Amino acid sequence: MKIFFSVLILCSIAFGEHIVWQNDFDRVLMQAKKEQKEILLLLLKKDCRSCKTIFADIFTDKEVQEKVNKKYLPVVVFFEENNSYPIELFYTQQFPAIFFVSKEDESFLQTPLSGNFTKKELLDSL
Repeated sequence: MKIFFSVLILCSIAFGEHIVWQNDFDRVLMQAKKEQKEILLLLLKKDCRSCKTIFADIFTDKEVQEKVNKKYLPVVVFFEENNSYPIELFYTQQFPAIFFVSKEDESFLQTPLSGNFTKKELLDSL
């Protein structure tokens, strides 16, 4: 997992404008309240093929990066590490999954995206 996050960070740095992913949901929740931003929770599963390509296919796009950075604090967690986020609130069987979370009460701001969603679907949701 540390290797995955290292690769994720290196990829995001290589593309100039980038998304700064965090991996501690509780810390992001406190930060979101201070910065008055909502939370974009990306939920991955270790053995998920689509989860491994989502960054190259979607999150390297400049328009996606700009919209995410403007409105959200992004956090990425693994389903298998259920102690790193409130699993009872953000449970899914389809991966990857993106939850748009209120900074106020951790409720859904809109319907989550899950499975094989497209860059257009994400942009429309942002």
